Amino acid sequence: MIPMTQRSINGFSLWRGSYPIILLGAVFVVLPFILPYTSLATEIMLFALAAVAFDLCVGYTGVMMFCQASFFGLGAYTTGLTLVHLTDNIFLAMLFGVAVSAALAALIGFMISIRSGSYSVLLSLAFNELIYFIAYQWTSLTGGDDGLTGIRRPNIHLGGFTIDLQSSDSYYFFAFIFFILSVWIIRRISLSPLGKIFLCIRENNERAQAIGINIRLYKTLAVMLGGLFMGLAGSMYSMYIQFAHIHNVHFETSGNIVMMVLIGGIGTLFGPIVGAVMIVTASDLASSIWDRWMLLMGVLFIFFVLFARGGIWSLLEKGFRIFGRPKRE
Repeated sequence: MIPMTQRSINGFSLWRGSYPIILLGAVFVVLPFILPYTSLATEIMLFALAAVAFDLCVGYTGVMMFCQASFFGLGAYTTGLTLVHLTDNIFLAMLFGVAVSAALAALIGFMISIRSGSYSVLLSLAFNELIYFIAYQWTSLTGGDDGLTGIRRPNIHLGGFTIDLQSSDSYYFFAFIFFILSVWIIRRISLSPLGKIFLCIRENNERAQAIGINIRLYKTLAVMLGGLFMGLAGSMYSMYIQFAHIHNVHFETSGNIVMMVLIGGIGTLFGPIVGAVMIVTASDLASSIWDRWMLLMGVLFIFFVLFARGGIWSLLEKGFRIFGRPKRE
């Protein structure tokens, strides 16, 4: 695993209390008015949530895996199928998506906790390919390569009051509420005693076990929590595009989430959000300019892995320490 200092985990010293969440909320409130269109801001926000959730697993617990797309895609498919076949209650559909993703994450987390290192990573990759194969072959349920169509975006009915979610702007701010609450919960977990146990496991498995920590239990719990929030991101994503595609469970989606975390800053929680902004924006805007834009992303990824392991967040932190240092008389 990539070694991280305690300082890089906590981020800037001023980023404590509620200030990070307030500032993050302010940024995402104005984001759709800065970008060319609201749908891009929505995609950034949902993948940022998935990246933060994955960072809880890899950055805080040291569980590296390549099955993020399984949780994200299963949340998308489950919510879509619920809306198509069962109910138009948006909250119930989201609950089903999150619950199924969390259950799968608990199962996969338990299985990969049996092994460590490359064996664990390859096992998670095998699970990802298994989920992809099921989604691809079970065409009567998922639509296969054609995807699941007909997913509605129901309005919210509160007594005699109706919240219209059909417009991009209204749905963005609906998803924004869940995004900011989720990031707040994940941050509270990282700062809690449970988060300290996760850090202990990440730093030294053997010592954590020696002091009585159940390694497999807490690794499973970390993956389950990460899968829960990744499933939530996938659930909202399926309603955002009103479609669930096989690409949602493809390995490429897992790779993109890993890139967001590593480029943004592993073990920082807020760094992956920066990584998500970069990658989603690049994939949307740069792809319209140059077909081989992924070549540049590959070079950028190699640069951060080799020369800036703390990611963009680490560079910002160093800049803050240098330029924020008071000048001597």
